[in-house]
Amino acid sequence: MKNKTKNRLMIGCTVLLGVIGSTVGPLAAAASAASRQVVGVQTYGSTYGELSARWWQWAFSIPQAINPISDSSGANCAQGQVDDVWFLAGSWGGLPVTRWCSIPAGKPIFFPLINNVAFKPAGSETLLSLRQLAAGFVDSVTKLTCKIDYVDCADQWSSFRVRSPSFSVIAPPKGMVPPGNLSVPGNTDPLVSDGYWLLLSPLAPGVHVLHFGAETSVGFTVDVTYNLTIAP
Repeated sequence: MKNKTKNRLMIGCTVLLGVIGSTVGPLAAAASAASRQVVGVQTYGSTYGELSARWWQWAFSIPQAINPISDSSGANCAQGQVDDVWFLAGSWGGLPVTRWCSIPAGKPIFFPLINNVAFKPAGSETLLSLRQLAAGFVDSVTKLTCKIDYVDCADQWSSFRVRSPSFSVIAPPKGMVPPGNLSVPGNTDPLVSDGYWLLLSPLAPGVHVLHFGAETSVGFTVDVTYNLTIAP
């Protein structure tokens, strides 16, 4: 994530789940499995847009000191995971990050390849101008990556760009937004998000390697690796 202005926060990501195949047969099977792993735009009772709003509410609800976005090891990956979908964080951008995380079996996984949120600290923006602000950064994306078992999980990215409905958050003290930009303990100003997201169906029990990243024309890059253990 990179903080460009006081009313904009960006998080970027890219994904890879994997066990390497050693022959053509296993690689072909992996390609087929990869195409089945990414699920549709309205699954598990929520649209991608609704899930993206929920993801930001999750991220904003966790204090900065234990926030999964700032986590360099994965120790905080279970913070705030109370819903039917497991959220994975990206990073603040720049240097690669490697994390270890355990996820209960049966949980679909939702994460941003790259995203942006705009909110209203000055009280002068309209909802339209917030959407334009959120979209401006996402328009600069030049590369998106997602691999499952080292095989690309999608060919066409345009259908995975999602604009959220407007939403509000309840921000904790010492959260990841600077004091005064969101009301504490509550916030009634609208927030909007724009970005590229993926929802993965539940992974098989065992160990998986998830790597994700993205690049923009303005030099923002993210490189995150998750070593995931799916509990039986």
